[in-house]
Amino acid sequence: MQRILWMLLDAAVASVVLIPLFYWLNKRYYQNPGKTVCYFLFAFYLSAVYEVVGLPDVTYVRFHPNTNLIPFAYMFSDHTGSLLNVALFFPLGTMLPLFWRYFHPFYRTVLFGIGTSLLIEILQLFTYRATDVNDLITNTLGTAAGWLAAKLILRLFPGIRSSSHGAEAFTVYWGAFAVMFFVQPLLMNILI
Repeated sequence: MQRILWMLLDAAVASVVLIPLFYWLNKRYYQNPGKTVCYFLFAFYLSAVYEVVGLPDVTYVRFHPNTNLIPFAYMFSDHTGSLLNVALFFPLGTMLPLFWRYFHPFYRTVLFGIGTSLLIEILQLFTYRATDVNDLITNTLGTAAGWLAAKLILRLFPGIRSSSHGAEAFTVYWGAFAVMFFVQPLLMNILI
């Protein structure tokens, strides 16, 4: 429970930067408050994921490799961890096609999920966390399951209109990453 509270606190601190950023983006580019709220939710979710997986930040980058490169080793004995990884990436697979038409094809959403998971696993080489091929597998399964849920939602509610600008997804993604790597740790050091 304490881990969840820290995750929410870290994401909330990131929101101190993200909210004004998305307000400015709405006024300058999007001019659509609904779209801006969705994009902020995506950035907030990414901020929470970055906190949960323990990515390095500007205050802590140490090369400390701890790896498991054997697929399915310990995956089923640690079924709770595997299910949590699936659950962690389920929203990613759901939000991408709901928010951006570019991600309606299955392969684009899954490739985005694989890329995100691979980035996390590589960056975890520079933290105290383990880099595990099983995380890559379960995160990808979570993304795929989320895509299936999004397709169901889009069928049940055909009035949902996804943005056609897939580049916005990458802007939000890298913006959230930059905030969590550079700004959020400095704000947390001020607060705590």
